[in-house]
Amino acid sequence: MIPLPPLLLELLNHLSSHSIKPIFVGGFVRDYFSGHTTHDLDIELYGVSSLESLETLLRPFGKVGLYGKSFGVLKLTYSGYAIDFSPPRTESKSGFGHKGFETKWFSDMSFTAAARRRDFTINAIGYDPLTQTLIDPYKGVEDLNAKVLRCVDLETFVDDPLRILRAMQFAARFELKCDNTLLSLCREMIVAGALTELPKERIFEEFKKLFLLSTRPSIGLKLLEKMGGRNLLNPLSDETWNRAQERIDTIAEHRYKTDVLALGQMFAAVLIESPDPLKTLEHLTDQRNVIKTTMTIINYAKRSGEFILPPEPLLQGRDLIALGLSPSVSFKTLLERAYSAQLNHEFSTHEEALKWLVTEL
Repeated sequence: MIPLPPLLLELLNHLSSHSIKPIFVGGFVRDYFSGHTTHDLDIELYGVSSLESLETLLRPFGKVGLYGKSFGVLKLTYSGYAIDFSPPRTESKSGFGHKGFETKWFSDMSFTAAARRRDFTINAIGYDPLTQTLIDPYKGVEDLNAKVLRCVDLETFVDDPLRILRAMQFAARFELKCDNTLLSLCREMIVAGALTELPKERIFEEFKKLFLLSTRPSIGLKLLEKMGGRNLLNPLSDETWNRAQERIDTIAEHRYKTDVLALGQMFAAVLIESPDPLKTLEHLTDQRNVIKTTMTIINYAKRSGEFILPPEPLLQGRDLIALGLSPSVSFKTLLERAYSAQLNHEFSTHEEALKWLVTEL
């Protein structure tokens, strides 16, 4: 049984009273059985007559938003959870790239049929909260326990090239071994040019998850190499590639809490010996703050003569609060600018950092 708070059960019982059967799917179920926690919920609803009627049922519990009319996902923030509701659906390849799919909803589809479209068995586990029943037609819990990453269906897996990189980051986050059938399939997809179908920001998002959510990101990099996708991070010699993997696990133990700073650390650890790290970054993302932070850390490390752990930021959030600032998006941006200034030797003590901060406000 997966424990749920009373307010969430109230919502689920409300849906059930209108002949709608809610089934938890995806990360919430997977993370429970892997010992992780999440407040992002995906709930498939069986017996929904229309999105309009579903929105009416959900509206008393909070503001409801439609995410992608073709997918029919309704979003609700409720009781501390971010919840995605959707009818069971099938997806078939209809065009080029990650979004080239035709979607069909089936309110009476079986869970087994609906879960067939999912990528990995660990993401195809369902849980009925009202009967407290686990639904696991593809043995995802068994694979989690065995530390194996397997695809649900060979035919549907190849429809989405992003799944290659999802395999990379899931293997690292949950420390799973990619089974040989899946590994061979990913190799074939890469040889066929599957990764060229992906926009760079989609690629970047998977590296972001790898770098921020895994204890040992090198597991994902090793898998990427086995699949034949190493050149996404620029051509490196075997020696420099191996050193990059050693560095990145060390850096992961000392990641900063701010995402941009942490990503800068991780990308710098991999790309510091690259012949053109800036070019590689610009092929992966347009996020200038990540690119700038990464290059600043790389330049700092090169001036130091070796890749050492970058120093702790001299300016912290408490320093900004002491000056009367309130936490916000600009709050984080200012801290990132301060850290870049620190690495560029614009200040070297806490007192100097405070003086710098006053001039920036």
